[in-house]
Amino acid sequence: MSTENTLADRYGRPATPRGPIRRNLGVIITSAVIIIAVMAWGISTDAMGFGPKAEARDLGYNSLTDTSVTVEFELTATPGHEVACAIQAQNTSFAIVGWKVFVYPPSEQRIRDISETIITSQPATTGLVYRCWLT
Repeated sequence: MSTENTLADRYGRPATPRGPIRRNLGVIITSAVIIIAVMAWGISTDAMGFGPKAEARDLGYNSLTDTSVTVEFELTATPGHEVACAIQAQNTSFAIVGWKVFVYPPSEQRIRDISETIITSQPATTGLVYRCWLT
């Protein structure tokens, strides 16, 4: 009696060796589950950034008075989504002296030029868009 037959009789394993696919079946299944889970997470969280979004690009500012500043910017947003933008004014020390959130209704235009005036507590030396987001 050979050693292979003795082991097969003792442990109930087949005497013939398993194929490479059957031997690695656990690794294949585990890898497939991990890949599917990562893909599901990426789609649900929009990790690649393919979903709707809003961005702003500052075009300039005008100091109207000692108590207000007008900020001009270009808003790029996915059509059909309401957008909010926080606009701020800063003084010479880069302290925020004015801040306001503006909400823009959904539009079919992807890119819009916008001009907004905010009230300041001190004379402002700059005005800019802090951030825009979908609401």
